[in-house]
Amino acid sequence: MFFCLVTQIEAQVWVPTGTESRRSSALQFDAGGSSFQKDYYGYISPNFTYNHGTQFGYSFSLPINVLAVDKEPIQLESKAGKIREMDYNSRNDYARVLNYISYGTYNQQVPGKVTYSAYTGKMVDGYIGHGTIVNKYQSSSRFDAYNPGVMADLNTDYGGVQYFANSVVNFEVNAARVYLKPLAIGRSLYALFDKSSDLVYLMNLRGNVLDESGRLSVEEEAGAEEIQKKKAEELRKKEIRPVSKDSRMELVDNDPWYNRLTIGYTQAWDRQAPVQMAYNTNGSPVTEKKLDNPKTTEVTRASIEGMDIEYRLLNLPFVEFTPYVDFNKIKGLDGAQGAHYGSIFRLGTKDLNVILKPEFRQMTANYAPMYFDSFYEVERFQKFPVSAPIRPKYDYLDNQSNAKVTGYYHTIYINFYHLGFEFALEDYGIKGNKRVFAAAYIPLGSSFLMSFYYTKKGFDSQGKAFELDNNTQAAAEISKAFGPIVLRLQNYRKYYLDASEKSFLSIDEIRFLVSGGISF
Repeated sequence: MFFCLVTQIEAQVWVPTGTESRRSSALQFDAGGSSFQKDYYGYISPNFTYNHGTQFGYSFSLPINVLAVDKEPIQLESKAGKIREMDYNSRNDYARVLNYISYGTYNQQVPGKVTYSAYTGKMVDGYIGHGTIVNKYQSSSRFDAYNPGVMADLNTDYGGVQYFANSVVNFEVNAARVYLKPLAIGRSLYALFDKSSDLVYLMNLRGNVLDESGRLSVEEEAGAEEIQKKKAEELRKKEIRPVSKDSRMELVDNDPWYNRLTIGYTQAWDRQAPVQMAYNTNGSPVTEKKLDNPKTTEVTRASIEGMDIEYRLLNLPFVEFTPYVDFNKIKGLDGAQGAHYGSIFRLGTKDLNVILKPEFRQMTANYAPMYFDSFYEVERFQKFPVSAPIRPKYDYLDNQSNAKVTGYYHTIYINFYHLGFEFALEDYGIKGNKRVFAAAYIPLGSSFLMSFYYTKKGFDSQGKAFELDNNTQAAAEISKAFGPIVLRLQNYRKYYLDASEKSFLSIDEIRFLVSGGISF
């Protein structure tokens, strides 16, 4: 083990959830000031991160905001040095100390091998399957509530399972997907009865049998230990960068035709979805004792189930094409169902590529695609577009007709070595039903980095897509290293419950931080 001053810049604003978001092993600190609701706070967050090899890692922090300057309106029992009340006023809030505990890489499928992963921690893009039910789930979309989410999976040549939960504390929202590869299963069953096909089958499945058995070349055997050390050092130093969850480039070298057909079944549910809220006489929501959530008078189990099928038609070094179809329905709502017809098309190499994911949708007006999305931590209480008084998403859909609606949700990814860009647009030609998402990860040189994401839901026209209002959440960071010290300018736009305004409000918190520490 060795120690050195931390000089690596690490983006935590928009990096896909899981292995790719791991920090380097280090004992670090962030310190500085922040502005929130026109008040000023001192901010400090010590952090400890450790990686056991390339597969297993964990990270913990203790973020604290202390009041420095309290402007009008004056807070209750206001005094300098007071810890911001909303940060630690409920059981869930104490989970803020957990950044992540992670093993393996989610949704990594490798022919001939069993892969599995587990992740719990801050989540920025939780998803299941093709993302038509659970997609880009944000576990930290509120200032006044924090939920470390869960993503786990198991993958084999013949099938697998994926699991998602919005909170390791209360497991309110859950989703599970089971998938099978019927052609691979059928081929294996056939091989059991046709012994003459065993050798051909094994060679098709495994490639070079001697290589797969673990033998090394003469050169590797002569210096195996040194080679392994070199590989481990290269992995440790490799710069963290986004990896698209929609591409299967790692399968290019060994992707037999019978391994490409996948049929899946998904069940997702909110076990206590709010239906009716408690209101004061002035129309404002009654809040729970700990103030984080509005009080409900009626809840239900909101459940969505779906079937999906995909076939990877092409998986070449420079071209990949996978069409898919998802059929979903919301249980308990009259005829609430939707069909998603999409494809994943990649053009380019691993380090330089463009990925297109067009998806066309046919559905009923009381169906919600991507029911559990970036906004659901708020939307389970208050539908989008935001309006007062608050009204739960499930109750809103329950009062819609099952008239036919058509539209699309198209996504494009651009990966240029260590730079990553993503853009998505949703539209159904109906008032208040548009959505936009944009994100980028831009390291410039070895000491300067920009990273951001922006998403908005429930606006009327494309001209309003980038107008900041209560239907918007976003985050951005600019970082610059000066020797062992990193300066960070951050802006987080999230939600908090303002009972006096009878609504959740989307507001900005701006931070100026100095970061440093030791790595090992």
